[in-house]
Amino acid sequence: MAVIGPTKFVSAIQNQLLGKTRKMSATQEKPSNKSAGSNFDAIVVGAGFGGLAMLHRLRKQGLSVQVLEAGTGVGGTWYWNRYPGARCDVESMEYSYQFDEDLQQEWEWPERYSPQPVILKYLNHVADRFDMRKDIQFNARVKSAVFDETTNRWTVTTEDGAAMTATYCVMATGC
Repeated sequence: MAVIGPTKFVSAIQNQLLGKTRKMSATQEKPSNKSAGSNFDAIVVGAGFGGLAMLHRLRKQGLSVQVLEAGTGVGGTWYWNRYPGARCDVESMEYSYQFDEDLQQEWEWPERYSPQPVILKYLNHVADRFDMRKDIQFNARVKSAVFDETTNRWTVTTEDGAAMTATYCVMATGC
């Protein structure tokens, strides 16, 4: 199995959906998944850096997306790891999202190598700025993800018994 990056993944999704995919402007918002039921184009597991990036990219392609997050907030490793001294070993500017110039200009990193609380604040800012929470289900721990070869769809079930299906299932659960 070949591993591809998010850009090629999104391009592959767009190519497969062709007629179903519609282009959206950067300011145009996708309707909330709260009324979309349990069938989506893509399900993303995890609301850390990778999960939020995938949500943004897939929405931009016009896809319906549901993110499932075990925690009560966004942030992934920066949500879960709150021990004293936790900080990034990569320069903050390099660690931030590059997909929106306005976001780049409005956010100011107070330190070259940011501590956990600042990174978590940044991720919450991104989630709010791009209205991502409407497509994230918090407190949703995935129990299973099963691919059905006859329908070419994933069925993802959470520990509370909720089940949803999607053409694509992206595991953005970190390392």
